[in-house]
Amino acid sequence: MQHNKHFKKGLIALLVASALPAATAQEVSSEKEQQEIEQIRVTGSYVKGSDTAKANPVSIFDANDIKNLGGADINDIVSQISVSSGAENRPDTFTSFYSQGTSNINLRGLGLSSTLVLINGKRQTISGAKAQDGSVFVDTGSIPAIALQRLDILKEGAAATYGSDAVAGVVNFVTRTSFDGFKVEGSYQTTTSDSQDDINLSFIGGFDLNDDTNIVVAGTMLRRGTLNARERPELVNRAISSLGTSFIVPEAVTVESGPYAGDYSAGENVPNPNCEAVGGIRLAQTNGERCGYQYGLHYNVVNEEEREQLYFGLSSELEDMTFKLTSMYTEYDILDNYTVPSYPNLTFPTIPASHPSNPFNQGVVWLGRPYPLLARDTTLPAPRSNNTFRVDATLNGDFSNDWSWLTSLAYSTNQYEITQPDLSPTRLDLATLGQGGASGDLLYNPFDPLAEDNLLIRDWASTAFSSKTTTGLLVWDAVVNGDWFSTDAGTASFAFGSQVRSESYEVDPDDVSTLRYDAQGNPLSNDFLFLGGVNTVDESRATYAAFAETEIPLAEGLDLNAAVRYEVLDTANSLDPKVSLRYKVAEHLIIRASVSTSFREPSLAQFHAQNVNTKGVQDFVLDAEGNFVLDSNGQPTPRGGTLFIRETQNGSLALEPEQATNYNFGIVWNSDALQTRLDFWSVAYEDVITLEDANGKLLADPDGVDIVRLVPGDPTSELTGIITNYFNAETIDASGIDFEATYSWDLNNGEVELKANVAQILNYEIPINGVKTDVSGLFNHNNFARSMPETKGNLSAQWKNDQHSIYARVNYVSSYTNTRVVPASTGLTDQIDSFTTVDMQYRYLADLGDDQAEITLGVINMFDEAPPAVYDAANFSFDPKHHDPRGRLVYVRASYSF
Repeated sequence: MQHNKHFKKGLIALLVASALPAATAQEVSSEKEQQEIEQIRVTGSYVKGSDTAKANPVSIFDANDIKNLGGADINDIVSQISVSSGAENRPDTFTSFYSQGTSNINLRGLGLSSTLVLINGKRQTISGAKAQDGSVFVDTGSIPAIALQRLDILKEGAAATYGSDAVAGVVNFVTRTSFDGFKVEGSYQTTTSDSQDDINLSFIGGFDLNDDTNIVVAGTMLRRGTLNARERPELVNRAISSLGTSFIVPEAVTVESGPYAGDYSAGENVPNPNCEAVGGIRLAQTNGERCGYQYGLHYNVVNEEEREQLYFGLSSELEDMTFKLTSMYTEYDILDNYTVPSYPNLTFPTIPASHPSNPFNQGVVWLGRPYPLLARDTTLPAPRSNNTFRVDATLNGDFSNDWSWLTSLAYSTNQYEITQPDLSPTRLDLATLGQGGASGDLLYNPFDPLAEDNLLIRDWASTAFSSKTTTGLLVWDAVVNGDWFSTDAGTASFAFGSQVRSESYEVDPDDVSTLRYDAQGNPLSNDFLFLGGVNTVDESRATYAAFAETEIPLAEGLDLNAAVRYEVLDTANSLDPKVSLRYKVAEHLIIRASVSTSFREPSLAQFHAQNVNTKGVQDFVLDAEGNFVLDSNGQPTPRGGTLFIRETQNGSLALEPEQATNYNFGIVWNSDALQTRLDFWSVAYEDVITLEDANGKLLADPDGVDIVRLVPGDPTSELTGIITNYFNAETIDASGIDFEATYSWDLNNGEVELKANVAQILNYEIPINGVKTDVSGLFNHNNFARSMPETKGNLSAQWKNDQHSIYARVNYVSSYTNTRVVPASTGLTDQIDSFTTVDMQYRYLADLGDDQAEITLGVINMFDEAPPAVYDAANFSFDPKHHDPRGRLVYVRASYSF
């Protein structure tokens, strides 16, 4: 059984403290909405009659907030959550190879898997996509924005209520279950400096089937245009590979004549003499020179995408029960996702001396890509397909006394399919022997990329990685709640219930993409020049849980809430309690505190999946003993530039569940005009599951058993691969402050509303080489944490009346420090600048009898601020986890309701 050793200390501190309990993040504007929150139970309480909108630290994005953001889809909405740090809402090819076309949330920066995402208070299946660090997550982009009524964010651990995954908090997407009328909406958004655009068409309609039943149907269609890196070369100007077209000569040699004429020492790097003519760039090495390649221009900053979504909702009041049914389907395709059609050959073949064009009279190691010139001017699509289906049904009613019951069943599934082009090294090897092509007599010439036969061989040697991942989740919930007993201060409430979850995870690669193993169980290389394979997975598991919760008024204005949940997992059991206190100090002032434990079970992917990715790493010069050769500053000497190598990621059945203790203390002021919330939070996170960082592993042990080099046992030879494993890290100790404020008043026949929302990370300590290190405010390229600006926030002002709305918003991400060694030649420093943008919007609503028409004009990033420049070696030159690269966006949205 999993227990958290910090809980007892936290509970004692909580009971002794005079700063007592639980308040809200935001008042809801009407009694009806207040009741809906209680029914959906998004704020972490199941007890009947609980003032859940004042019980926990919750932020609420209501319908007006969602309109004000002006986003084209859910991705644009969740990217504005200030307490989310390091999420992947603009996945790119280099750092998000397996998750393009998805979006997610990362509360507190504690990891994509540590935020529990719910839809209408119920769990949703994880995506078949994975982050590069192996994290699994719910794809929030699968939720139709037109059907979204509200977004609620619970900013503390909630395992006592919801179970596994609710370590950092809970995000609940509340969709419409009733609607009267019909609404059509269309929007167009475009960048102002180039031609990237979004077209979004949607509808929602609802009607009463009878006096007791309402049906809602909605749909949306998104067409997203491409923003290619050629239109923004400054975003990819450092995406350069040292593998263009070069050779290593094993023995000293003199070439008397021809384009390669010259004297070469043993082990010298020799570039193609026509490097620039074949699209290359010369790069100095410690021994010689290479012909590198600037590949970044081929890739998209924004991919061409097509998305269709459908939504159905039904709400019916039966004789003594209420029945609700919702269903949604999303089909999402990335069509271009361009990539270079000529990857470097990571098998690093030896071209024999017998090759007719080999001028060196000895076998030489080829460091290059077969078609560098072709790769400069053309691209190949690498599509992604992402389909999600969900249906859930809820039935609730009352017993004859003051008790109620609820039962629900939810099923969701996702299928994520990836296709990535490559070439077959087996066929290229045949071609270098003069046995290429369908005729078996074509010769590939690596010494002259422009040779006529080379292009004829390309189609014959082409292949592709292809894999499909399917996930599924079936969840049954049952809850009973009611009044328990009375005290002088009020009535105590009690709730109890159970949950059963069944989860499945399947990975189905095609034959050429399937990992094979040798007799010792080690993975063999797939027939790809550059890419790797994945293993076949077909796994499932079940989880059983029971919980109980009580809320007791201890005295006038003083309430105690206590909850406990017990889960039976496949690999362990977990008992997680939570205690919170709330004290109403004065009419408008509330203080609250809570302590709880939470946990996360390893995902099925972390247990069973094995895949080979490509990873950009910086290798270093080693001596014959495997030690770093140091430069004049006493630092390891880089071996050329950053290069992409194969990273084999291994799952592990030895993983243990993660555990955390969460503390929260809040002060809340709620009056008619002013609402403020100040929260201090702290998380002690243990046994955190992470994937070993390839760069960090190379630095720690450059000649270790998991470091793969071209010549086994020779640390001076070329780096070709790194093996990384999932493991339970030591701890994360993190803390921070959240501040929210809303102030409103009447002005000129309308209302003015000012809002502030700021999240500050105070510390984020993790073990690095056995030493606790605070990594907040750092880029974190060489550890398992993500890039982490210390401060994110926004300020907004809105004036509105029945017809007009004027809205302005300032968004801020603080500066942070690059952990990479930044070469002076880049002109950059290790300081990644802060990023401040301004958004503006105007809305006009016209009443046309019984109908309404609304038009919205807006601009995002009004002053066209470019994302801060980041030296990230071979990746894009900005940080996609925190900065939007699109620049200024203008949009128009029109809707008609009848």
